[in-house]
Amino acid sequence: MSFQEELKQQQPILYQILIKSFTNHKIPHAFLLVGKNSGPAAHYIAKSLICEQDILACNECNNCRRIDEHNYGDFIYVNGNDETIKKGKVEYIQEQFAKSSMEGSAKIYMLENIENSTPEAMNSLLKVLEEPIDGVYAIFTCQNLSRVLPTIQSRCQVIQLLPNSKLMLKEQLTKNDIPIDDVNILTELFDTYDECQPYIESEMFDSLKLEVFHFIEDLYFHRDNLIINVETHLMKDFKDKEKVQLFLNMLVLGLRDLFHVKHSMELTYPSYRSLYEKINEPEDELVRKIDIILNAEYLLSTNANVMLLIDSMMCKI
Repeated sequence: MSFQEELKQQQPILYQILIKSFTNHKIPHAFLLVGKNSGPAAHYIAKSLICEQDILACNECNNCRRIDEHNYGDFIYVNGNDETIKKGKVEYIQEQFAKSSMEGSAKIYMLENIENSTPEAMNSLLKVLEEPIDGVYAIFTCQNLSRVLPTIQSRCQVIQLLPNSKLMLKEQLTKNDIPIDDVNILTELFDTYDECQPYIESEMFDSLKLEVFHFIEDLYFHRDNLIINVETHLMKDFKDKEKVQLFLNMLVLGLRDLFHVKHSMELTYPSYRSLYEKINEPEDELVRKIDIILNAEYLLSTNANVMLLIDSMMCKI
């Protein structure tokens, strides 16, 4: 299925606005997409502005590929999640687009996660939007519309994106030949493909999956080795809180599978089935263990010492 068809099915409001605007040659000079998975749609708008193959982007021509690769001469891309958007970046955009076009087509600047801008940058951007220049287009994305100045919103075509369903995310991951265990875990833990991206074909993610397997195996069959193995492997290789939190969330999914395997339900880790089938745990005890892990995951967001917290969790479990 082409991206245009996916857009038509998953984001019908956005699709109708785009097809009408581009067909009638009445394209807004600024778009503001609101939603978690707005990056692909924002890039699709940018491609549609310069693609010469169809009304909307073909997603195959050289210009479309160059937008995806961020190397189109008249395209400036900034992501507020990578760095705070500052006034100097907005002034740089103004300076660059005051010059002659390099490509001879539309000039486009895309600011993702625009809510992560300084007040000075927001005010500077407002001035740019108040005096739009023919042939220059702005594409903004945000997750929290309340953090974007109302005066900026009023000068943009604001489009609220529909949230992706878990089924759609699972289909998107599956068609990219990602192992089924990974597909299941990522679908459970994240809402968008962009959030999953850092973990696809990631050695760190693969290592955490293996740690989940070893933890469950030690917990039920080699309990004396549990603490020492966690300390010498997990805590040695994954010291920061984010990775330990990810591990704990993945561990909860693994223990939940023990309940699922008893009731012939779909497993998050189907490759671990043979291990699960050897374990016979009363359901109330399984629930107790999961509660302990979830509590440890919650406490990690505080200033608790990671090592002491994990040691305490293992003693309780």
